[in-house]
Amino acid sequence: MQSPGRVGTEQIVFTRGVPAVEALPAHLIGECIQAVLEAPNGWSVLQYGHNGGYLPLRQLVGEQYQVSPEQVLVGNGSLHLQDLLAALLIKPGDVVFVEQPSYDRAIKTFRRRGAKVLGIPLEHDGVDLQALEHAIARQTPTFMYVIPDFQNPAGVTTSTEKRQALVDLAERYNFWLVEDVPYRTLRYTGTSLPLLRDLYPGRVLTLSSYSKLISPALRVGYLVGPTEIVKALTKLAEETILAPVLPTQAAVVEFHKRGYFDTNLESLKQLYAPRMRAIIAALKQHLPAVPFAEPEGGFFVSITLPEQSNHTNLLARAQEVGLTLSNGQDFFADALDEQEDVASLGARFVRLPFCALTPTQIEEGVRRLATLV
Repeated sequence: MQSPGRVGTEQIVFTRGVPAVEALPAHLIGECIQAVLEAPNGWSVLQYGHNGGYLPLRQLVGEQYQVSPEQVLVGNGSLHLQDLLAALLIKPGDVVFVEQPSYDRAIKTFRRRGAKVLGIPLEHDGVDLQALEHAIARQTPTFMYVIPDFQNPAGVTTSTEKRQALVDLAERYNFWLVEDVPYRTLRYTGTSLPLLRDLYPGRVLTLSSYSKLISPALRVGYLVGPTEIVKALTKLAEETILAPVLPTQAAVVEFHKRGYFDTNLESLKQLYAPRMRAIIAALKQHLPAVPFAEPEGGFFVSITLPEQSNHTNLLARAQEVGLTLSNGQDFFADALDEQEDVASLGARFVRLPFCALTPTQIEEGVRRLATLV
């Protein structure tokens, strides 16, 4: 859409949604781990522990979500819990719905567990409800996986009206909603909307993680759901990982107790908000003809290039100008019908994580992308 111009030599990486290096609170985490190990019963977090996770953390999460600790399972990141949940709920031949596009690793996880994963087209305010109802009429899913806040990869936030419609459909047709909310508290503008579980907890399983809020390497995620589901998942966890990683789970509790979580969250917002504004401005400047959903938080914004754009071999050509992109195909599940050309959509789809890049890098990266298409 623009003529190629001079590009810098710095490699700009628009691939994984990782926290900025300067956002990782190494010193504070170190303090917390040291305090945990030096406590009078510090030895206890070095022993085998309850397979549901560190009880004080389950209590903390339970207080946040107004549920009992028996309704909370802490695992090694939310993807670990997604896998356990898929292993528990999916039987061969089952159908799972996801937003289209959706989190690539979730799609792979559900497929690996034997599900046929169908994508419900995503609009700028959430899934296409008419397409969803038509899909349900053909086959009720075992569950539908949604990322309602600052969706990965599209950056979309599901509207309150569509959240209500989702829980109404789940109740009417008796399927689970799996809401994944790791970015929910990373809101940089606008007003927070209700969780799906706030609207109808009886059909909702909530997943989240501390990976984006403290550190990915701690590997601490959690699931909130009905007691019977949590009990079954806890048994499955014991059979697969034997015991939880108590030191890091205890460190998260200490991080909260010392007041670090709230101050760190505010620092993250101060760091990331200008980067979100930078990528919105860069897209509007360099790719003005390409519509996109403007995020209000999180890590991602995405674009789908027009059919007439030059998107052939985009990943390889991007490398030649010092730009690393993800394969857009990975974010697409199976199509609902033959009319939906998922291969074409994937070839034209570009996810742009912005949090790990400076505003200057973001502007230059989008400029380079514009020269290619």
